Amino acid sequence: MSRGPGRVLAGRFLQFWLIQLSAQVGAKVALLFLPLLAIRGYGVSPAVLGFLNALQYFPVLAVALLFGAAFDRWNRRTCFVAAYLGNSAALLLVPLYGDGRHRVLLLVGVCTAMGCLVAFADMCAQTVPPDLVPADQLVAANGRLEFVYSLCLVGAPGAAGLLYDRFGSGPGLTVVSALCCAAGVLSLGLRLSRRAGPEPGARPRVWAATVSGMRFLLRHPVLRVTTVQAGLFNFLEQAVMTVYLLLAVRLWGLSPGSVGMTITVGGAGTVLGAVVAAGRGGRMSAVRALVLGMGLASLTPMLLVFAGGSRPILITMASATFMIYGFGLTLYNVHAVSLRQMLTPPERLGSVSAAYRFLAFGPIGLGALLGGWAGGFLGLRASLTVFVALLAVAFAVFAVSALRLRATIAAVLPKGRGTGPDGAANDSAEPVRTSPANPS
Repeated sequence: MSRGPGRVLAGRFLQFWLIQLSAQVGAKVALLFLPLLAIRGYGVSPAVLGFLNALQYFPVLAVALLFGAAFDRWNRRTCFVAAYLGNSAALLLVPLYGDGRHRVLLLVGVCTAMGCLVAFADMCAQTVPPDLVPADQLVAANGRLEFVYSLCLVGAPGAAGLLYDRFGSGPGLTVVSALCCAAGVLSLGLRLSRRAGPEPGARPRVWAATVSGMRFLLRHPVLRVTTVQAGLFNFLEQAVMTVYLLLAVRLWGLSPGSVGMTITVGGAGTVLGAVVAAGRGGRMSAVRALVLGMGLASLTPMLLVFAGGSRPILITMASATFMIYGFGLTLYNVHAVSLRQMLTPPERLGSVSAAYRFLAFGPIGLGALLGGWAGGFLGLRASLTVFVALLAVAFAVFAVSALRLRATIAAVLPKGRGTGPDGAANDSAEPVRTSPANPS
């Protein structure tokens, strides 16, 4: 008899959950702290800001091709330790050497290194839950992990703004570095079995295995739709976020702390989404959860276009936008991650996860570049309007495609795993799992 969802946080999975908590807080705080330092401390242009944001995401392309399938063979504990301690060391370079004449170049190097290491660790983490919990606990386990990501979205932006406002770049980044270091130290005690792989002579090259994972994703009728939508959403969402940071600071006149708080307060929606997805949301039709979640995430940024008035009103509207957006995206993420994991053969999970990261997360860097360029060329308000409209169009196409696949999803899922013949959830089912559009 399997344990109930409430018993998932125990044993090795609890240890892994705590490691992810420390690592994700550090990574998410750095994700906003470094752009705020570039805007307020270094006075960079919109184009340079877009470039710095892109550097935190572009490395996923190279990492996915070079290392993705290796997680099916390597010692994953060593991978976690190296990645988290590497992040800690990279962040310390800014307070140590960030006041020199080449400080922007140093920031470029740190963003690139962190982008590589975060992508490396996140890809490795995608392969771990199936080894720590039974199949009928995957959705619940993913819900608990999504709660970590959601908690980081709630607390990290506000913490980044607060650290920068109160302590400046040096002490603030030292605290973030300590969080990454703690995750690395905790990872030393994580026990993970090595996956059974092909014989050494039969092993394909890592990049070839990742390309094979791409073919698997793009040929699968269900995973193709979720992967393409994730790539489009991440591309446009990052463009929106790049423009929003500039708009909030330069046109709305908000301080870094206030900008962080709009995302933090709004991030309460992501926590609620994680709770709903791990509880009652786990019994929701997969198609219904995917369409509802992506719809809320894609359409609510329209509120930012129409925001106006005093600073308190602007802060309230931005917070409400991120709250609804976060709820929807988290609901989508839990079901998408579960679906992909359930439909992927265990021995191919590393290569398929790497392929997904390449296709879905690679466009994030392009979105950051485009957002920075458009903000300077078209103006901040016009750019925001264009990107939000494109998000709505992409969602409309996704919704039509997903609804047409109701019967296909029911047919491809193993019997008793997640849906009944009408696409409704089966309470006795073994859960499903896929990967987040933007982990989150």
